[in-house]
Amino acid sequence: MSLELRQLRVVKAIADEGSLTLAAQRLGMAQPSVSQALAQAERAAGGPLFRRGSRGALPTPLGEVVVGHARSVLDAVERMTAAVARHREDDWPAAVRIGCAPGLLVAHLSVAVPLVAGSDVQITTAAGTAGHLAALAAGRTDAALVTHFPLPEEAGGPGDLAEGELCGAVVAVEPLFAGVCAGHRLAARPEADLAELAGERWCLPPGSDEDLGAQLAEACRRAGHPVAVRGTEYAEALELVREDRAVLPMMPGSRPAPGLVLLPLRGEPLTMATVLYWRPGGPLPEEWIRSLWEHLVRAQREIIEAAPAYRAWLAGHPDWRTTPPGPAAGHRPRG
Repeated sequence: MSLELRQLRVVKAIADEGSLTLAAQRLGMAQPSVSQALAQAERAAGGPLFRRGSRGALPTPLGEVVVGHARSVLDAVERMTAAVARHREDDWPAAVRIGCAPGLLVAHLSVAVPLVAGSDVQITTAAGTAGHLAALAAGRTDAALVTHFPLPEEAGGPGDLAEGELCGAVVAVEPLFAGVCAGHRLAARPEADLAELAGERWCLPPGSDEDLGAQLAEACRRAGHPVAVRGTEYAEALELVREDRAVLPMMPGSRPAPGLVLLPLRGEPLTMATVLYWRPGGPLPEEWIRSLWEHLVRAQREIIEAAPAYRAWLAGHPDWRTTPPGPAAGHRPRG
């Protein structure tokens, strides 16, 4: 479950005021915006949060849980904001600027950064890694959360960093699954060898990291067959998979669309690493970075790894270590 602070504020205001109309007035929002935020919160929570009747909007049992946590989170944000405002140095950014590659943890930054820093966050999302690292090195952003798709010979532990380079901490190392049609000949398997997908066409959406294509090509070569890759928009790729005309690399924590199945690949031939980068001597102190890293790791374990297919895979692979011990060791950015 991933709820934004704006949605938490709406849920709390509805609980306090007893109606969406009064909540909208209190927040200075239009009522349709309040209704939309509530609907988004209910989708994230997995069920109705309020029952509306003659006595107004009353929390459901699920709503009481969410409202209680919303109060705690928003109170922590207010206390953190006040503390930071008292002690913030002159060069502390009013809003933390973070560049991100698309991924399942990006949405959590909108909650984690205010909790950790007591400040707003500006998130720029774009495919690829090199552009985000260049923007960070040039000072156009304050941190970057990006993904790497290492080739087999590059998949070892993080390297040491020379003084003055970007520092990085690995948040998660994960296998990539194959998204296949629900009626695919291998869909019912708990795992499949990559070689069994020989002859399939793989889809890579435009803007995908070039390293993903290189990793896929090398993994198929090692499996004994060439790979056929088609670049197409993500929505079209999903339709091709549903029609059993293609397969798609997918993150293991993804919630597959109707008609799709996540198929784990035996031996983890495709992997990805999510890394948090920052500039040594930049505006974000090391303690702040460590706290943000801890929030992201917690979200990885409690939200991403809660997806049914991923949870089942992890249960069958007890030796897999998703997250390294901590951000003390550096990770060398590629490119």
